[in-house]
Amino acid sequence: MSDTEQPQEPEQTIYQRDLTAKEPKVPEKAEGDKPKKPPVKPPRKVFKPKKAKIQTSKPLEQRTRHILVSTREAADLIRQTIIGFQKELENEPSNDPDKEFIDRDKVEKFFAKFAKKYSTCRTRRIGGDLDWVYPNMDVSEDIMTPDLRDAILKCEKFVIAEPIQSKLGYHIVLVCESRICKREAEKKESVDPRYEALMAKDNPTIQAPPKSMDIPT
Repeated sequence: MSDTEQPQEPEQTIYQRDLTAKEPKVPEKAEGDKPKKPPVKPPRKVFKPKKAKIQTSKPLEQRTRHILVSTREAADLIRQTIIGFQKELENEPSNDPDKEFIDRDKVEKFFAKFAKKYSTCRTRRIGGDLDWVYPNMDVSEDIMTPDLRDAILKCEKFVIAEPIQSKLGYHIVLVCESRICKREAEKKESVDPRYEALMAKDNPTIQAPPKSMDIPT
């Protein structure tokens, strides 16, 4: 071969792959050597609290918040927003047994935030807090009317009822806690028994004399 000639490829390749040969198999691992699949966790259930209503014939008192607005349209919009927030919390999956109480705390804080922003009542500074509402309580007419008080006492806990209309406007009400009203009993028990004894001593009861002491006529 001269220096000017270029090397050429052979007409046939020296090595060819045997197409009939089988691919080598990887030896299978023993049962104990196989990687275990992680156990499939069941989907978390959506926690839906049961509504527990106090079954009693005794009067109740209710710890309440409210939002006061001037129009029914505004009241309906705020009410639907709060209900939507409640449903979002209810539909969140959780296995926490305290989820009901955690959600209620979140709803109350959400309600208080709306009260501070939108309520026209002077209670907006404290998140619309009306404290405990009970039967026949004295009311401040610029915050609560007797009709509103009576309507609140009929509301269920953490159920956002239809807006309540009063002479002040429209009220969105959230009952946060309910308990049996003991204010009358507390009022009676608050009287010191020593004071009652002194009163009885100063004001003795006059009894009629027995018949044996009747003066003959």
